[in-house]
Amino acid sequence: MLPEPETGRADSPLRPRDLAILLLASTDLRPRQRARDQQADLVGMELKRRILQHLAEVDPEPADLETTLIQAVDAIGPPTGPARAVALVVWEEWQTACRSPEWVAQLLGDAMQESTGERRHGRRFAP
Repeated sequence: MLPEPETGRADSPLRPRDLAILLLASTDLRPRQRARDQQADLVGMELKRRILQHLAEVDPEPADLETTLIQAVDAIGPPTGPARAVALVVWEEWQTACRSPEWVAQLLGDAMQESTGERRHGRRFAP
């Protein structure tokens, strides 16, 4: 079971589908340049991509996000531990997005820059 949502989040103007689309467009789901085996990273990114795609397809109401994340984990199948951990990260990102419109704006800006081929250097605000 996921942590209880903060009160007032169900009426957020942001929908879980919107956040999923922004996160799918972010650079966080791309492998980084590293001098080590990235197989575990790639598996984690693929799990997150599948969960976010499920959210984008289902377009749940904010109050139904937990149920939708559980359905996504069930759809991925065993072993469920890694998918549950990724679903919890998505849940926490949802909570952050509801509390921090600045982070959502940054995600949107990053997605727009990625779509035009521009890259911004520097530190990212992370949840």
